[in-house]
Amino acid sequence: MKTPPFLICHHPFASEDEPAEFVLHNAQPRFLAKAEALDFEELETRPDKPFGDVLYVNGEGTMEIYRLTVTEFYDRADDDDILQVLLQGGHDFYVSYLDQVAEDEGEKPGYPVKDFNKELPGLKILQAPDRITLVYNGLVSDFNSEEELDEFLEQDLGITQSMLDQGIINKFE
Repeated sequence: MKTPPFLICHHPFASEDEPAEFVLHNAQPRFLAKAEALDFEELETRPDKPFGDVLYVNGEGTMEIYRLTVTEFYDRADDDDILQVLLQGGHDFYVSYLDQVAEDEGEKPGYPVKDFNKELPGLKILQAPDRITLVYNGLVSDFNSEEELDEFLEQDLGITQSMLDQGIINKFE
């Protein structure tokens, strides 16, 4: 049996202030990422390390947020290569893992919050009745309207109008 490229690792002696769960990527580029649960209020602008936020709606309809932060690098690779692997394969693997945990506990599996566009992995837009929140590679911004959001996406992130028209906005109540 071939070892899958992603594995979950548990630190059995971790204290309450240490992460106990990690994702190991054992293919090129090899790295270890800690997985930590966050509250929505803890999301912050922090683009200093390769990390990806997994926004997951559990079987009860509650959004859970997990940050996968690369803590160990085992191969020479630039942050962009690692981030691409983490945002695509690592994100999908962790969502599958969360689904498996829910199923093992007899709960209904959930689903990930969708990326705005497949060409921009990790860019998520959440719309509540009173605000719109953008989460992307350590950037967290709130907007009062879709017009403000579109202007920011076009001017600051260089997203074209055609990409804006095809994007997915996750709506929550």
